[in-house]
Amino acid sequence: MGRKTQIRVSGNLVDVLEQDFEIVREEWNEYRLLDGGTIRVKTTVQRIFRALDEQGRPKLTADGDPEVVVRHSTQVVAIE
Repeated sequence: MGRKTQIRVSGNLVDVLEQDFEIVREEWNEYRLLDGGTIRVKTTVQRIFRALDEQGRPKLTADGDPEVVVRHSTQVVAIE
């Protein structure tokens, strides 16, 4: 498991547990534009956090799903 810390989300400090993870597969998404060009997009996860409630337990959304914050980078490549 990861370490407990705080991060800023939409201007608010949130208690979180940083999650350890292993990259299984990263692929490019490819989009053909109507003008004949092509765009490739790839999002790479840098850090994953599970939000915690006031008692330090994993926080759930209104639908009952775990509340997760993902820090990522996005690469975009245009191909002629």
